[in-house]
Amino acid sequence: MDKTNLMEYLPEIYKDILEFREILNVEDKELDNLKNNIKEVYNQLFLDTATTTLSKWEKDTGITIYNPNFTDEERRSRVRGKIRGIGKIDEELIKDVVDSWTNGNVDVSFDGKINIKFNSFYGVPDNIQSVKDAIEQIIPAHLGIKYNIKYLLIKDIHNKRTIKDMENTKLNLFAGGVI
Repeated sequence: MDKTNLMEYLPEIYKDILEFREILNVEDKELDNLKNNIKEVYNQLFLDTATTTLSKWEKDTGITIYNPNFTDEERRSRVRGKIRGIGKIDEELIKDVVDSWTNGNVDVSFDGKINIKFNSFYGVPDNIQSVKDAIEQIIPAHLGIKYNIKYLLIKDIHNKRTIKDMENTKLNLFAGGVI
């Protein structure tokens, strides 16, 4: 943010007066503080930049479980998922809720069960439990859910990755199937 300099708005004659310089230096600092405080209050109005008002966002969306280990971004994702989870339960709504956590490419289909397929990364998402909790809150109780996770297969690595690459690859990316 630009530093305030009130002296530049006064005629040149005032720049040589010590009292004016001192007073305006103090005023500059106070105006800078005021601008920063206004910006902080403004940021709290929006979910993507909220920090100190996240508990209000959670209360307003009916989220009652608080975990002090959640990061601000995880808390925002929970609120975002709750907001997106309002409306007719269909594939698009479920996709929107899952996307609020994974920011990824997921496919949702229905064949008697809800099938959620993660396409944009390998392995189980770090926040899969939060995704499951959000989905369970919005779907009817009689519907089952199947989470399809994308894993590395032999065809994905054979003649495509070096031994060094393989040594640096986490083993959980090789597990298989559905969780």
